[in-house]
Amino acid sequence: MLGTISSFVRGDVTIHTYTSPESGLEANTHIVELPTQLLVIDTQYAVPFAAEAAEYAATLGKPITRVYVTHAHPDHFFGAAEFAAPVYALAGTKSAIETNGETILSNNRATAGDVLPAKVTAPTEVVTPGETFIDGIRLEFSEFTDGEAGTALVIALPDQDVLIAQDLVYNNLHLFIAEGHLDHWLAIVGELRQRGFGTIVPGHGVASGPEVFDFVESYLRTAKPILAEATSPDELSERLIASFPDVEGRGILAIQNSYLFPQN
Repeated sequence: MLGTISSFVRGDVTIHTYTSPESGLEANTHIVELPTQLLVIDTQYAVPFAAEAAEYAATLGKPITRVYVTHAHPDHFFGAAEFAAPVYALAGTKSAIETNGETILSNNRATAGDVLPAKVTAPTEVVTPGETFIDGIRLEFSEFTDGEAGTALVIALPDQDVLIAQDLVYNNLHLFIAEGHLDHWLAIVGELRQRGFGTIVPGHGVASGPEVFDFVESYLRTAKPILAEATSPDELSERLIASFPDVEGRGILAIQNSYLFPQN
């Protein structure tokens, strides 16, 4: 297997996480196992990684009934077709993928090639923020704007004390800060902390307790002046690595540099 699998149980729910290797930006696909069905949250960047996650899901012996795409970054929606289920997203994310998805895919295929899908599988279903029950399990959907991405979906399982924060939280990996909303992202993290969940499930890195918020807040505060002052991709990467020498995910720095310094 190219990626790795980890799982934990909370009552009637088991959360399985497929994590791609460094070449896939160590992105997480979460398979939420309910009593009779599976929900998939985010779908990987490259087809081989998405296929591995889907193959693992098949071993659980329950149908995938919904795929949730939490935001419109390619490491979260490119692999959606591999799961063969309706794809759900917030209205803003759905619109962004419908409008820009094929251009994003074309640009990425120019460098990554055929490991990426031939076409985008866009969401067809809209997630409305609020509470719902699926398979007898209570879920709460929240929308956040101007954090790591323009629009982001957070999924909570209150009765299991689990918050699936995805890319609003990274655990010991470099954050993708190319969209620049660091102050607002900090405010969002503070709001998520206030919700008081015991298990935080990130988009990159392993599930953790609320102490993971300390890492995200420290990174954002440290990165803010570095991002404002850096005049080249090398300077930005070197200063972030010097500030966080033990943090993984250096491939994320290269990706964000391609957005921040396109002339290079």
